[in-house]
Amino acid sequence: MNFPQLLSIIGTIPLFSMRTFFPAFLTALFFAHPEWFPGVENIEGVAEQGTFLAQHWLVILLGVLSILEFVADKNTDVRQFLREAEPYMKPISYLLIQFFIMSENSEEVLEQINWAGFNPLLILAVIGSGAVYFLSRLRKKFLDFLNDIDADDNLFIGKIISLIEDSLIIFGFILLIWTGIFMIILYAILIGIFLLLRKLNEKRLEKEKNICPNCGAKVYPFAIRCQQCGHQQPAIFDIGIIGNRKSNLISDIRKHEFKLLSQRRCPSCATKSKIRSPFQKCSACNTEFFENPTINEFIRYQDKKFQLVFVLSFVIGLLPIIGFVITAGITGISLLSPYRFYISESGNFISKILIRFVTILLFILGVGAGFIASPLYCLIRYTIIKNQFKIITKTFESPVKVISSKINELKAKGSEKE
Repeated sequence: MNFPQLLSIIGTIPLFSMRTFFPAFLTALFFAHPEWFPGVENIEGVAEQGTFLAQHWLVILLGVLSILEFVADKNTDVRQFLREAEPYMKPISYLLIQFFIMSENSEEVLEQINWAGFNPLLILAVIGSGAVYFLSRLRKKFLDFLNDIDADDNLFIGKIISLIEDSLIIFGFILLIWTGIFMIILYAILIGIFLLLRKLNEKRLEKEKNICPNCGAKVYPFAIRCQQCGHQQPAIFDIGIIGNRKSNLISDIRKHEFKLLSQRRCPSCATKSKIRSPFQKCSACNTEFFENPTINEFIRYQDKKFQLVFVLSFVIGLLPIIGFVITAGITGISLLSPYRFYISESGNFISKILIRFVTILLFILGVGAGFIASPLYCLIRYTIIKNQFKIITKTFESPVKVISSKINELKAKGSEKE
């Protein structure tokens, strides 16, 4: 047991909280070829010393898994699946790597490296895996929050965060070799800042809540009625696109109910729901979603928003490339997300592939004819998501049925005139 082992146990916790296989690959590669890493003295015959992590087949396997992980994390649909599994996969991956690092052969290898630290204990590795799980859950909650805003990654937030995490793992691993304990201190400071900001945000949200004048319960600032007594609130604040309280009070309660439903919030007490279904009741006040306003009224509200965005996309589309990107962002947040909140994430794989193919074609068209590509994108995406919502709410009518019913109506009117 030596200091570098403890350094590895503590220092790689943040790295494994971001990725499952990439930190494991870097660790195995480090044991197999430490001379490839800057700042490490040349060590001859490391791989021959028998440490399990230095086996070339293991390095290749972890390298392939890291590439697959890297590619998968850039795909919006696969990323959703990984996000659910990662909090459990990462601690296991971390614990296995640390178990092999604590072997005698690995210890001999580490003792040849100019790296400073304490002797670790096995229990510390178990605690470390718990820390990986904790940080993975924090990361998942943060990414889930971003996913609620932009599930299709139209604003490229997910891809940007993914690239940042990949960079942090690479440079973080190298800095861990260079700076040792100072990198761990930096990790602790950054994690502490994140937890502090999270706590301050929770306090801010709690402070923003109003007090019900009837029963004294705390209610959301944009709640129409109290979740406990059902009393209508005298001051109802408007809600922003990310669930934030706006400074102005509402003037149209009906429109505000639509806004709450658009964010999968109870149309009465504004409690956020985690269930992706239109057929549900509020967990706080037992109000049924889409009872009032109804599903058809909600669709008509979205149709009005679509008409505005559709016209706006013509104007924005006059800007080459950037106009299409802006249109995709507005369409995703304003038109698609309100429906997507109530649709299962699994979806149809083939339809998702076709949507991406069409998006790429329209993006290419948007380079020279954005005023055509942008409205087309808006129309196609909105029509697809709206019909998906209609199907799950059993309000979908096929075009053939609609046309035949119109023909029958015209025939009936003609017969009446005769």
